[in-house]
Amino acid sequence: MIGRSPTEERQPTAGAPGDPGPPLVLASASPRRKELLRALGAHFTTIATDAEEHDLPTPAPVAAALPSLALPPGNHPTLLAWRKAHAAAAQAPGAVVLGADTVVVIDGTVLNKPADAAEAMAMLGRLSGRTHTVYTGLCVIRAANGADPAPASARYGEQTIWLELVAAEVAFHPLEPAQIAAYVATGEPLDKAGAYGLQGLGGAMVRAVHGSYTAVVGLPLPEVHRLLSAAGVGGLGDPAVTYQRWLQSQGKEPLPCPPTRP
Repeated sequence: MIGRSPTEERQPTAGAPGDPGPPLVLASASPRRKELLRALGAHFTTIATDAEEHDLPTPAPVAAALPSLALPPGNHPTLLAWRKAHAAAAQAPGAVVLGADTVVVIDGTVLNKPADAAEAMAMLGRLSGRTHTVYTGLCVIRAANGADPAPASARYGEQTIWLELVAAEVAFHPLEPAQIAAYVATGEPLDKAGAYGLQGLGGAMVRAVHGSYTAVVGLPLPEVHRLLSAAGVGGLGDPAVTYQRWLQSQGKEPLPCPPTRP
């Protein structure tokens, strides 16, 4: 499947400054990404595709602009974000399209979504008491329209492309087998990369986040704000204020800053 019909995601933001600019599309069905983007004050539609699952050739300008990362190309979250955004852009001419992808890495191994409860327990056992890295790749695409409003990462055909990679280090508490089993029994780990959700019950297992909290959730707000603004999207809220309000809406206390940032 290449795509679905767009779904509107609107949440008016009182006092949002400026013209919202071109229409915005989020190339993701992730509830967490939609929630964070709404919290930032964006008006957008969603187009979800399975483009990241297809190992299509990467255009030379995109490959040259990808941030350096010691992972196989097929696991590069910024490349996967570009594939999502590129596929969605074909269905939304004239829109600015935002794609994102998140991977969890420990010992050079990518931990994807677990296939079942047993794999989830094995992943969490591997993360227990250790520090791992979460990478979120971002891609923003807009149709080229004369002079670009800000420097871009690449140009491909009629598209202007911005690419970004955000990394955060996540330290886990030591976990007892019974604690892991109880968490897996909730079902939360089964649709999460690395088998845990920082914003959910899995947050209780996390001792510290060094870097962007929202990158671990799946959509780093400061970088999203910067890239969307560069692409001409206006009306967005302050990322730091948005982060604090979003945490409050989740009933969570902010982690010490530093080392944790929005």
